[in-house]
Amino acid sequence: MLKGPQSVYFGNNAIAGVFNIVSRDPGDTADGYVRALHDFDFNRSTVEAAYGGPVTDTLAIRFAGSAIRGDGWLLDEGIGVRVPSVKTYVGRGTLLWRPADRLTLDVKLQGEHTRQIGNVSVQIADCPPAPAFVAGAAGFCKSSLAAGADVVLNDVRSNGPGQGYDLDNQLYAATLSYEADAFKLTSITGYSDLDYESRLDGDGSVPVLVHFTFPEMSHQFSQELRLDSSPAEWFSYSTGAYFGTENIHSPIYYNYRSVNPFLSGPFAALSAFAPIGAEDDAEQKSKTDALYASLTFKPIKTVEISVGGRQSWVKKNIDLDQFLGTASSPYGPAQPFPDPTLTALAGQLGKRLGLGINAIRFAERSDEHFSPSAIVSFKPDDRLNFYAKYVNGFKAGGFNSTEHAGGTFTFQPEYVDAYEAGIKGAFFDHELNTSIALFYNKFRDLQTSVSNLTGVAGGAIVSVANVGGAVAKGIEFESRLRVTQRLSVGLDVSLLHSRYTDYPNAGGTALDIAQGHPIISLTGQPTRYAPDYSGNFDVRYEHGIGSRYRLVLAGNMFFSASYNFSPSNDPFQVQGSYVKFGSMLTFGPSDNRWELSVIGKNLTDKKIRIFAATLPTSPGSYMVATEEPRNISLQVRYRF
Repeated sequence: MLKGPQSVYFGNNAIAGVFNIVSRDPGDTADGYVRALHDFDFNRSTVEAAYGGPVTDTLAIRFAGSAIRGDGWLLDEGIGVRVPSVKTYVGRGTLLWRPADRLTLDVKLQGEHTRQIGNVSVQIADCPPAPAFVAGAAGFCKSSLAAGADVVLNDVRSNGPGQGYDLDNQLYAATLSYEADAFKLTSITGYSDLDYESRLDGDGSVPVLVHFTFPEMSHQFSQELRLDSSPAEWFSYSTGAYFGTENIHSPIYYNYRSVNPFLSGPFAALSAFAPIGAEDDAEQKSKTDALYASLTFKPIKTVEISVGGRQSWVKKNIDLDQFLGTASSPYGPAQPFPDPTLTALAGQLGKRLGLGINAIRFAERSDEHFSPSAIVSFKPDDRLNFYAKYVNGFKAGGFNSTEHAGGTFTFQPEYVDAYEAGIKGAFFDHELNTSIALFYNKFRDLQTSVSNLTGVAGGAIVSVANVGGAVAKGIEFESRLRVTQRLSVGLDVSLLHSRYTDYPNAGGTALDIAQGHPIISLTGQPTRYAPDYSGNFDVRYEHGIGSRYRLVLAGNMFFSASYNFSPSNDPFQVQGSYVKFGSMLTFGPSDNRWELSVIGKNLTDKKIRIFAATLPTSPGSYMVATEEPRNISLQVRYRF
């Protein structure tokens, strides 16, 4: 896990950090493992296995796969299933070929097939709304109350059938490297093919009132060439070029059956084609070119200086066909009206109610940016490292295909200047490892989510807009102490102060709009998901049983201050401070050939909110997602 902007090696969009996940290659000897896990609370099982090794002196292969089947923790009374109910199958094959001493080819192929019932695990909350909303329960909240539906956060809801998502994904990667005496030349080629469809019940109730379908088909190709010098005492370099393309076809289908009562008077001609539907049919193409380099100097043995940069050129375009029609099914595309008069009339209705527009739109944009970086480190010995660094990050602009007013639907690039200084050290013969880092990130034109709360389906669709500025600064502390040969403890703590510095035109909350303030200022207010403090404490104790077996007890405590997860700092969308516990008890032989584990998560069953959106047509009521409740699993692992 790399924190902060990673401009040189990972390119645009790696503006806050990178999870760099590297799957295992086949080794010099054959080996493998099998792991099986069953979650008793969710009735969900996972089986995972891998095996690989040499086939000839120059060729090795490895296969890995997993299967997950079972239910979730949220009882959906509308369909009688605990959701998310999931079936996922993933497989990967790796081929490692060394036809010559200096030449290596590594090819990975991976595929995933997922079918899930239930989609986003959200429940209706604050229904009826708080007393501040003097109008009381309205819209979908009112109809849910009348139907006797469950509208509290107790892991029970009542949605209609058909909600869920389907995912089929294939990934291909080939790495060809040649290692000479003075340098290493590497070619990395990647391709991905994604076919996805998400079906979302936007009203949170059994009747079809507002439903959304989000299909997406995308193809992505990338090619990178990198030249790295061999390690040298005083100077080394890394330089390369990157090329990438992406094609995304991502329409959105809307079913607005809740609009039926409006199909009277001047719009009565549309009633024969109810329910009204809409479609945002977007096809986006992007092309990224980049050159990067990093130079490292060691003027003296204890000092290292690295300077680098990446020049990026990003081109994007979008074809967007938006229209209103008739929704022939709860989930699926809208069908055009049979004559232009009805189409124009539906366009008037859509504009009045904020449902959408009839338009064919095209836009393109080009962004280019140079992102420099510099790192200085001082290592007086192998136990201490003092460092300071500066990195400039960049995320290209893009398009909002859900813009329904006929105005500008592009957003601009995001930039950040990130500064960090810290100490990493190992003490007491490496029994204590610790690090302290101070960081300061200054964002310009920050890209942030904005909810549209003005239409009949307000709050259901989120777009992206730019914030003038934001600053995130703080301190991170990480440590690991081996108390005895059997006992070790770890503590990670983060102190964070993250605020908008220039955001005068934010969209108002549901309460703001009810009070006549659709636009508010968030300048000086906290950013989303930014607790003042958070951290984790863990402990691990290992006890020998005779000379052949061992028992390991591990526990962790995650803690966090309160934070707001609303794009508009809605006071009703706050997660209070909390502490969450987990543990694992493992038994097995000393050689780790096999092990049996009991795993417990969220042992005190904390109700932790992680996401919310305004319940359409119901100011002050929300659709809220929470973390998994307490669950206990049994795991068996065997290595061979």
